Amino acid sequence: MKIAILGAGNVGTALARRLSVAGHDIMLGFGRDPDAVVAAAAAAGVAHGSPQELAAFGEVIAIAVPWGAVGDALAALGPVGGKIIWDCTNPLAPDLSGLLLGGETSGGEEIARLLPGAHVVKGVPPFAELMHADDPAIDGEAPGLFVAGDDAEAKAIVAGLLSQLPANVVDAGPLMAARFIEPALLLVVRLAYLNGMGPRIALSVQTESSAA
Repeated sequence: MKIAILGAGNVGTALARRLSVAGHDIMLGFGRDPDAVVAAAAAAGVAHGSPQELAAFGEVIAIAVPWGAVGDALAALGPVGGKIIWDCTNPLAPDLSGLLLGGETSGGEEIARLLPGAHVVKGVPPFAELMHADDPAIDGEAPGLFVAGDDAEAKAIVAGLLSQLPANVVDAGPLMAARFIEPALLLVVRLAYLNGMGPRIALSVQTESSAA
């Protein structure tokens, strides 16, 4: 699959490495320093391109920029109607004290509003430190992650990509469920970086099978 990754920071480059190894065709782009983007793509062994080239290339376009850069990044991307947009963002306050959005909307829903006609799926990947590590498992288990989206086919594709990072993926329902995913992941971020638990941490969902 052709996957364009908008954002060449820690998350974007980690996604590029993991998904390239999984056999996908990757193009990486967008950053404050164009030379750094080229170097990051070369280090990951993937192609690089402008936002417009990413939009034309990707069957799936992963948005992997900090929340504060989303507006500029999507404006540079241009129209992407009909494309699958994999929203990897979380609208965290810089001091991790809370979310910059919440309640009646979410980062995923705002990206969908800014990209009319696109099929947006919320699917925040594991911490970049995990994806860059030789062993991304947590105590031998793939981290638990969530997806939410209104298009069943697009959501299944993004869930499949997340599972290749690897991850144990739970379908949380329609895109409005991003309103619940984002604060849950804020808790994980706070535990990791403010409470000293480190990046080898994730949420998981446990269920009990019904008796036959």
